Amino acid sequence: MNRFKLLVAGVVVAAVVLSTSVAFAKPLSEQQWRKQANVFCKQNNKEMNALSSVAFAGLGPNDQPTAEQLAAFTEQAVPAIEQTIASIDALNEPKALKKDVKKLVVLGYDAVAGMRTNPGPENDAQFAKVNKIGKRLGLVCGQ
Repeated sequence: MNRFKLLVAGVVVAAVVLSTSVAFAKPLSEQQWRKQANVFCKQNNKEMNALSSVAFAGLGPNDQPTAEQLAAFTEQAVPAIEQTIASIDALNEPKALKKDVKKLVVLGYDAVAGMRTNPGPENDAQFAKVNKIGKRLGLVCGQ
């Protein structure tokens, strides 16, 4: 029993040390931050393109997706978008970018919440705001 308690204590100490070192890590430079954030954005763009091709296969340029197609796309897209937002949020951005990164994250989660509750083109305006801030930050998300 003592070994178990010692093992658990060791794991807790390691977790605290790791979280503390991440919290106090030196912020990335703007160039480093953009490079790392764009890795997440490019991966998300690939995922969204792949999901779109499957969910909306057979639709012509003027065809509207069905509610079922939108629901199927949303079910898979929401977790992928949330993961991208969380990954970008976890980066230690430089002080000069903090305000815009916070806006990007908050508006991104709001857009995803809207997408989840009401899948469809009504959310395009919200995602356009997110993409505008992303573009200002030098990101390729949503492109």
